[in-house]
Amino acid sequence: MSEPKISPTVVVRALSARFPKWTIWWGEATAHYWGMSRRRDGLLVHIEARSAQEFVQRAREIDSATA
Repeated sequence: MSEPKISPTVVVRALSARFPKWTIWWGEATAHYWGMSRRRDGLLVHIEARSAQEFVQRAREIDSATA
């Protein structure tokens, strides 16, 4: 029995709720999650991740380094 596939739209909503300082979207052409955030110094940072788990890990790393 296979697990149900979760829509990327639902995942993006959940990620956006978890990381409110990030603009997050699903790339239809790349099949990756993308996100952008502005640091306090004004620098724009971005993430491209193959999975929601990878996005969470990378966003946490960036947020903790720029806090």
